[in-house]
Amino acid sequence: MQTLTGAGGIESYLFEAGDLVRLVRGEGGAVETVRAGDWGLVTRVHPCGALDIKLAGYSRGKDAVLTRAVAVPCGRVEPCDRRGMPLKRGFSAVWDTRKPR
Repeated sequence: MQTLTGAGGIESYLFEAGDLVRLVRGEGGAVETVRAGDWGLVTRVHPCGALDIKLAGYSRGKDAVLTRAVAVPCGRVEPCDRRGMPLKRGFSAVWDTRKPR
């Protein structure tokens, strides 16, 4: 994963296969298969920047019905650690002042 800092200090991320990510927002719509708080391993990055995420064995059991999420927009995820907790840096890590995405 690469972190890019834009104008105003806002961070954006370029994810790669093998990164751990956590969903910040669910899918929305009538049928919601993945919810905010689900997390897993990035298995593929599409050319448009969307991610395929393996959920089984991470936020869901290995025998779960839904084992992966396909083509999740990268704006709906943030990096996380091996326990599914979001990675925070700098001042926001102390006071939790991250700007909402």
